[in-house]
Amino acid sequence: MKNRVINYALALAMAGGSIALSSCDDDDDNNGYSYSGIDAFVNLKSDVDGAVSSNDLDGCTVTLTSVQSKDTYTFDIKKETLDENANGKVKIYIPIGTYDVSLEKTIDGKTIFVRKENVTIKDANQTIDVKLIATVAQQSDYQFIFSEVFFNGERNAGRMMHPDQYMVLYNPTNNILYADGLAVGCTMQASCTEKESWYDEYYNAGKVPVHGIIVIPGSGYDHPVKPHEKLVIAFTAKNHKETEGSYEETDEATGEKRTVTYKYDNAVDLSGADFEIYEPQLYTSDVDNPEVPNVKEIYPAENDFGGIGGFYQHPRGFYCPFIFKLKNGEQATLDEFFAANTSVATVKDKENNNVEIQMLSVKADLILDGITTGHIPSDIVTNPLPQSVDRGKQLVKGCHSGLLVQRKGNDAEGYKDTNNSTDDCEIVEYHNAFPVGWRNK
Repeated sequence: MKNRVINYALALAMAGGSIALSSCDDDDDNNGYSYSGIDAFVNLKSDVDGAVSSNDLDGCTVTLTSVQSKDTYTFDIKKETLDENANGKVKIYIPIGTYDVSLEKTIDGKTIFVRKENVTIKDANQTIDVKLIATVAQQSDYQFIFSEVFFNGERNAGRMMHPDQYMVLYNPTNNILYADGLAVGCTMQASCTEKESWYDEYYNAGKVPVHGIIVIPGSGYDHPVKPHEKLVIAFTAKNHKETEGSYEETDEATGEKRTVTYKYDNAVDLSGADFEIYEPQLYTSDVDNPEVPNVKEIYPAENDFGGIGGFYQHPRGFYCPFIFKLKNGEQATLDEFFAANTSVATVKDKENNNVEIQMLSVKADLILDGITTGHIPSDIVTNPLPQSVDRGKQLVKGCHSGLLVQRKGNDAEGYKDTNNSTDDCEIVEYHNAFPVGWRNK
């Protein structure tokens, strides 16, 4: 395989065949090339402003690989062709062909890279759009934490609610992180009960069983989250204050029945959530907001082995939430995870009979953050999360009391995170609203 180097301002383009190339330094008008090419343009665009600078890319090498011959060509980038965010439209001179484009550079704890495949150059003055991505260099630097978890739900005119549950995932690092494949599970072991028959089998092996998992979709670099910013996942992404309910009551004096209507004045506005959980097969009354993308889900099929499946937040906090990361949020990755992390376990049914079910579990060493939750009457009978994830607890006084588990701190300065939710978090008697456009307010 031949390697050709062209020292041009930015020759982020395609070249093919086995013809030797001469340097652009020999002839700025490209007359020095010993092949027939065309002028084209590369539109270099940073995925997130501020993530990459022109200094970061100065002298960086772009590699182009011919799809047909597999020959490689490398080109140097000069910062003079770029703006401060490493954006720039650069003229190049290249042969017609189809190529894979790649770039990778590690600097100051981040990796900057380009991945674009099967790009065909055939027309003069053609523009190639290329996205520059910057992310943490080491997976160990990857982190997300909960800044809020609202599982408790509201009570409106005496009526209980589940759809206004939500959670907020926060990037505590100084790096841009990509949320594609970021996953949330809720433990299958309840915090209010004695340990299940399968508990030791899984927990002693460093595994945390779950009812189900929600996953942010994406190919790996579709959902950037800037340092100290957050994502909101709603059970149902709507303004729940606009919900109307009604009930029948009987007038004690006349015996007449009448319909009483009410609004959910205590509910949460989640119309501006980043993602929502939509699962009509499990929740027949679930409502989909077409303006808000849905998370994906992984859970055992209910019909298999009499199985128990589906992501579920209990309003008393019995099933504890935790965060972990898959390599991306594509369906093939979810299927691969399910196949590798599903086994058969024995549980008791309502008649106390042994029933075999599919058990989905997550390795404890994959967990980025978790909060042990429950309610005051029962306290924590069994720890559903390993002590390495959370050695504290947060308890609500009852269900549908409008109580929010909130991490101490703030978005700008960060949040306390010592893996001890007793110290790191607090229960507050209010919740935040996330209406459409909340980030700009």
